[in-house]
Amino acid sequence: MGTNSKAAHASYAVAPTAAGTAAAVEEDVSYALHLSAVCLNGKQPQNPAEEALAQVALIDLGGIDPTDPYGPPVFDLPDDLGQRYALLVDAVQAAQHAATQLDDESAAIFHAKLHDYCGSFLHDQEPDALVTLAGEQGFTCPSLVGLSGSGTHPLEHWLDPSYPAEAASKKHIQDVALDRYAALCAGETVGGKTLADWQQTDPTITTHAHGAELPAAFPPWQATADDLAAARAAVTTALAACAGTETAPATPATVHALIDAENTLATAANPDLTAEHAAAVAAARHHIDQALSQVTGHQLHTALAAAAEQGRINATDPQVLNAPQLLKLLRASTPAGERADLQKLAADRATQLQHLDKPALIVNEVLEGPTGHLPALGTPGAYTEASEFVAGAHELSAFHTAASTWNPVDPLPVTPHTQQASHQKITAWAHQQTQDNLRNFCTTCGLLPQHLSTVATKPHLARLLGAYTYADKGGINTIKAQLQKKYDTKLSPPTATGTKPAAPAATASEKSSGSSFGAQHAHMLSALRQAQASYSAVPPYLDPGTVKAWDFGAGTPAQLGGTHPKTLHPGPDGTTWMAKREGTPRGGAMVQAEATASRALARAGLPALPVYATTIGGKPASVQPMLTGASPMPGSPGQWSQADVDAVVRLHVASWALGNHDAHHENVLRTSDGGLIPIDQGQSFKNYGRDKLSLAYRPSTTTVYHRAYDAHLAGTLPKGVRVEPAAAHSVIKRLESIPDAEWRALLRTAAHAGAAHKDVKWVAPMRSHAAQQHGIAESAVTTSQIAEAFLDHAVERKKNLRRDFAAFFQKELKLDSAAALQHLGKR
Repeated sequence: MGTNSKAAHASYAVAPTAAGTAAAVEEDVSYALHLSAVCLNGKQPQNPAEEALAQVALIDLGGIDPTDPYGPPVFDLPDDLGQRYALLVDAVQAAQHAATQLDDESAAIFHAKLHDYCGSFLHDQEPDALVTLAGEQGFTCPSLVGLSGSGTHPLEHWLDPSYPAEAASKKHIQDVALDRYAALCAGETVGGKTLADWQQTDPTITTHAHGAELPAAFPPWQATADDLAAARAAVTTALAACAGTETAPATPATVHALIDAENTLATAANPDLTAEHAAAVAAARHHIDQALSQVTGHQLHTALAAAAEQGRINATDPQVLNAPQLLKLLRASTPAGERADLQKLAADRATQLQHLDKPALIVNEVLEGPTGHLPALGTPGAYTEASEFVAGAHELSAFHTAASTWNPVDPLPVTPHTQQASHQKITAWAHQQTQDNLRNFCTTCGLLPQHLSTVATKPHLARLLGAYTYADKGGINTIKAQLQKKYDTKLSPPTATGTKPAAPAATASEKSSGSSFGAQHAHMLSALRQAQASYSAVPPYLDPGTVKAWDFGAGTPAQLGGTHPKTLHPGPDGTTWMAKREGTPRGGAMVQAEATASRALARAGLPALPVYATTIGGKPASVQPMLTGASPMPGSPGQWSQADVDAVVRLHVASWALGNHDAHHENVLRTSDGGLIPIDQGQSFKNYGRDKLSLAYRPSTTTVYHRAYDAHLAGTLPKGVRVEPAAAHSVIKRLESIPDAEWRALLRTAAHAGAAHKDVKWVAPMRSHAAQQHGIAESAVTTSQIAEAFLDHAVERKKNLRRDFAAFFQKELKLDSAAALQHLGKR
């Protein structure tokens, strides 16, 4: 998928450049020219990876000698795009193999460059050429993607050999094409065109979408034309019977009948009616996808029992797969690749279940056995029994964290109750041991280095053991960081007077305001200090599955303002957490929006407070660790430094990308060390499709960036402080560098959660956009189409950040220097 189908090769796991490394990389063009010159001039490359990367760069440059760009090419690339693409694939494979010898930082830079060159090569091709090439590489119905005609064509990513062929983002692009084909067969339009219209321009659509071999458990049967007509009618009848309502949903019997009817149609064989049959099967799949989009395990009960008897699913599948996943295994129409992925996933998870038997036995013997306790350290066998319990509880918790998103039809063997009971058991036991025995136990088990154990108190060690039994990596790292800080302080004791050593006095250059260089140097140091203070105050990001598995309890009401009810809870990591529920219930759409926005802010390079989506008391809620010693930044820009204004400008870029217009001064916290951290992203995306990048657009409040811009125009910023358009560049560049497919994946949960609720404000404009895109009435737009319109809008907004902010600063703030923003970081 997405590589030369004629070349067998290994797939390498690659990722975008890590935060912090991009700044150290040379500009793309100069780096490409350097690499190419090394290759062309016979210089010895620094390593094989650099030489391999130079070959990819040369193909991207069309074989032109960068030292003589107007001269003849060093070698002639084939005119045929397929042959040129095959050369690119071979060169990328060689480069990826050579990169396995690099260290992590060098590899991150290397792969970022590799992505750039491949992306540049494919971006230069015309859309029609991409469609033809993708079809040659095995993509089904390639003409049905990239219909917006703007932004990066999705086939550029699908064809990009520098990303793994099995990447979820590539599979999603193929799924979109297949879903659109099915919608066409069901009588809907795509891009304002019917199936017949599409076949006039791309006659391969039907033949490509049909002909997959049936799974072994779904044997074909010979059908006459009358048989096929009867099978189609049976599907229509079963769909009507399975329609259900909110108060009377489909029953297990009607769901089973619908699946049987579809399978009868899908397994029918009649070589004389291949095209017609293919369209009928695709149409049925589309209608049933919609009818059973919210299917439950209860509704699948009868169908699952029948499928198990027929050998279409394994006995363990309901223990490891959710209802929508099982539904796909029950249907013959599920694409072969998707079925294979699900079967592999189920097999891998079943193996994980098998490995739980021993640790579950060990833990349950302690939690539910006749004695119900762990022996005291110092008694015979105590170390072995306690270490086995801790290891077993850790393994069960790690499994539950990994499985917390499975939502299988049958309940998991490990529950949050087991985790909590293990946590309570080990922490209570730890407090009963002597400090020396406990230190020795933690070092012997490998939980703590010897030098850190020397400063660990019993509460430290109890929390460490509790975090380990919970498989809480973030909690473990936090405790170790605290102990490391305590150990470092022990090595560097206070001065004889009992006070800490004084901070270094400001240098002359920091104090200087008499020269441009002195002012710039002082500003740079101030910005660095603020950045360090901001990022160091942000709690470490935890695995969302770990947090979702925590039981936060009922909590206590918190009077923290805002429209959504808030409560405070003691977190299992020993810190205080805040939970926020939806003021107006919307099925968790607002919760997902805030959690998504938190991750997106961090991806944009801002010091974002981590927010997680979970449930408390059976209702959706977002949870986040509380910052201690922080207070709202001053509301008056007259009290802001240049570093403050720059941080506000960067926040504006990210807020606009996420459609958040609620960043008032109380939603930006000043840490005790002077850092700035934005909080409360709950209104992100709210006004998508309606909002404007304008000084006049203030739908709910005056944001901190509006205050900065107002003060700029009024001349009331402090002396020497000004709005610098260049401050926006770093966030714009970070967001620009995120592949469209990754950005869509990041926002996908929030998109679909919001699209499912018509009361979410952005749904109406996205419904309108989807209707226009597909050429259908707004009443016919599906939830999935609304979500995809949302994601299209988000991608376009990300792509246009540089252009839009350059225009905003120039037109509304009269800052001519903003013109340079349009060209910063460009090739």
